[in-house]
Amino acid sequence: MASRSLDDLAAPVRAAALAMLAKCQTAGIDLLIYCTLRSNAEQTALYAQGRTAPGAIVTNARAGQSMHNPDKTGKAWAFDAVPRVAGKAAWNDGALVQRMGEIGEACGLQWAGRWRGALRESVHFQLDRGAS
Repeated sequence: MASRSLDDLAAPVRAAALAMLAKCQTAGIDLLIYCTLRSNAEQTALYAQGRTAPGAIVTNARAGQSMHNPDKTGKAWAFDAVPRVAGKAAWNDGALVQRMGEIGEACGLQWAGRWRGALRESVHFQLDRGAS
């Protein structure tokens, strides 16, 4: 199972995630970071989904290509987050998700909600490996 621990993030990503959590709290957004590090085996299973395994395609990244996969130090350079309302994930609250994304960008993160194409991800945030 993928990690939720901020300790599994590379230091620059962890710092940006903590800043995002604080800014979201100040803005009245209850934020849940629900995926940080994902093993290469987990990535392989996700990549198979919709191809050789049942389900919809959810990623174009093979094992080792996702920023969730461990770098040479075993850390991830991405995390997934969702705002909560009354303790429940607000996946479909477009305005709230948009605000979360803008806050993430203000913290220096790349927000996949700006990506183009079928696999645009409004819950994914990352830094390029080696960013400081």
